[in-house]
Amino acid sequence: MTDPKPAKKPAPRRAPKQSPKPKAGDPEVTDTKATEPAGTPVVVAGPVAVHVGSGDVKVVVAPPGRAGVDRRLYRLINGLPHSTTSDRYVSVLSDLGEGLGWVAGGIALAILGGAKGRRAGAATAVASLAATYVVETRVKPIFRRVRPFVNREARVVGIRPADHSFPSGHTASSFAAATALAFFYPRAAPLAYGVATAVGVSRVHLGVHFPSDAAVGGVIGIGIGTFSAWVFKKRANR
Repeated sequence: MTDPKPAKKPAPRRAPKQSPKPKAGDPEVTDTKATEPAGTPVVVAGPVAVHVGSGDVKVVVAPPGRAGVDRRLYRLINGLPHSTTSDRYVSVLSDLGEGLGWVAGGIALAILGGAKGRRAGAATAVASLAATYVVETRVKPIFRRVRPFVNREARVVGIRPADHSFPSGHTASSFAAATALAFFYPRAAPLAYGVATAVGVSRVHLGVHFPSDAAVGGVIGIGIGTFSAWVFKKRANR
């Protein structure tokens, strides 16, 4: 009689492979502590991916595709001629768009513009500050799009912001203020929106935002500016 064959031992189960944590030196990572989501997203819609892990929800907005319109437009604007003088003026315009310029203008209007000017100046200043607060503390932490310079394709002028790129707070602040101002002074709308647009373009020219960051920031700013102007207009009619 032949000896019965020994039963085969079941193969040990292999632990599922986990996606490696991103390294701080990776070109598409802004979080140097490697806390960006590494697992498979639960929802993907175009450039937006939603990650859920350990009760924490993270929304990641991918950089625009290299051959896409957004990226090409970025390279066009960022690649415009740079000089020491032009970069200085563009940087000043960009910094004023963060809120200081609009708030100063609102205060001046409130002092010199009578009752209407006080309402317009207050609405302009509040809209600018509110847009900055909402974008920087409420909207940006949700999205995690990297800055253009993170993948080393930008010519950056000045400070390289450490936060994420989407959307542009400077542009949101500028369009909020421009919308509130135009609500009270319609004839000033072309100038106000022209300055706001210049602020958005300056952020791309300086290498710190993609055009779509500025566009979405502008839309948010218009909404906040409209609400601010409506509130102050309503208060005046009481």
